Amino acid sequence: MPAADAAVRPANSGRGVKLWLGFLIIIAAAIGLAWLGAGKLRPQVSDSGLEFRTMKAGTGKPIAPEDAAVLDYVLTTDDGTVVDASENHGGPQPFVMAAVFPGFAEAMAKMQDGGRYHFTMPKSLAFTGGQTPPGFTGEHLTFDVQVRKVVRGGAAMMQQMQAQQQQGGAPPQQ
Repeated sequence: MPAADAAVRPANSGRGVKLWLGFLIIIAAAIGLAWLGAGKLRPQVSDSGLEFRTMKAGTGKPIAPEDAAVLDYVLTTDDGTVVDASENHGGPQPFVMAAVFPGFAEAMAKMQDGGRYHFTMPKSLAFTGGQTPPGFTGEHLTFDVQVRKVVRGGAAMMQQMQAQQQQGGAPPQQ
């Protein structure tokens, strides 16, 4: 095609704009999907400073103060040192909100039966009065918890059993 004919031929201007617009829409959609996917990695941060992540959602209602829960847990410090774990105590352990420190109780209220959770809290949510245990270093406690079982209404039963053990009595026979 001679150059003179090319100058007279109408430009296909709409086609290039549509192509670039299509690329921009695809890029925007990819960024949006990545943002939504990364939402599971971002913790929920409460006013108290608890950073809470759901690693695997559980089922049912969250743990309530009147419930007991059997949990597997690992407690680490800022540098990743394991401070305590349920396996050190023979496996999953029973917990009630009234018997744990405030930050752990706040996290329990977000947990469901069968779920896995990762949460970090400032040591002020664990050690009241500014007293930290000997050997504890760092500013935060990090827990990885798996809820094995939630026993609805189990807190009263657990507290009764603990009171009997402290008094040296045997649990009532069924």
